[in-house]
Amino acid sequence: MIETSLLQVLIALSHNENISKAAEELNVTQSAVSQALKNIENKVGFPVITRQGKAVTLTDNGMRLAKVAKQYFKRIEETIEQIHLENHEIKGKLHLGSLYGLGKTWLSSRVLDFLAAYPELEVRLSMDFPETIIRKFERHEIDCLILPEYLVPAFAQKLDLHTEHTTLVFSDKFEINKHTELKDLLSFPIIFYENNDPNFYRWCREKFGVIPRNIRPRLVVNSFGQMLQAVNEGLGIAIVPTHVLKRSHYKSKLKTVGKEFEIFSNKVSFAFHSDEAGSYKIKELYKFLLTAAKDL
Repeated sequence: MIETSLLQVLIALSHNENISKAAEELNVTQSAVSQALKNIENKVGFPVITRQGKAVTLTDNGMRLAKVAKQYFKRIEETIEQIHLENHEIKGKLHLGSLYGLGKTWLSSRVLDFLAAYPELEVRLSMDFPETIIRKFERHEIDCLILPEYLVPAFAQKLDLHTEHTTLVFSDKFEINKHTELKDLLSFPIIFYENNDPNFYRWCREKFGVIPRNIRPRLVVNSFGQMLQAVNEGLGIAIVPTHVLKRSHYKSKLKTVGKEFEIFSNKVSFAFHSDEAGSYKIKELYKFLLTAAKDL
């Protein structure tokens, strides 16, 4: 019989590939991890790791054991969750993943509200680039995703959470109204969200039926908050999500042309693993976020 502590070492190594990082995750010493690996190999009678310099990777057999170990711990967690459910309690852990923008501007504060409602639940929110978040989700290191619909992996279960719109924002420095044409807008300095700002080009296509070419933005930033600050300082015009503007302290200082200059941007989805469709805490989190999304 392999002790559960040894199985946890295998799981830690399956997504760290480094003894020091695995030890840090488990809050033990590197020597303890190394000794645990020796104990595992003694018990099973075959190698579970290979070494390449400082990197340590699991063998195919080691990965098979780690996969079974993950399933084992998951079943225990599900049983505990079910017991709490029968007692009308929500406890345990939940790991959420989202993008920096959505995570910082809206989701993080909503998670705090959810924790206030369920103080015995531990929730972790990871914000990163899409490829990193999705990779962690694939490895079952993340339970739920809050992402634009087009980024949700095909194998995930997803539910609609919110519909996003974008709008044009500008300061008193620029004369813009509902009759302003695209050629006039392009004569103003433009602020992009990262290079080749997809929001800007999508907005132009939906509003005017044209995708402009050879745009040279005056400023490129990777923060909607900084974009709004730059617009407020008169550095240019920009296209931003309406929910970002709505919660910004620049809202009363900046101008828009109202609903006529808003366009549909994308849907935000709540995604989770298919085998967790019956999870009570995931259902409650979705219901909570769906209600909270009404203020976006």
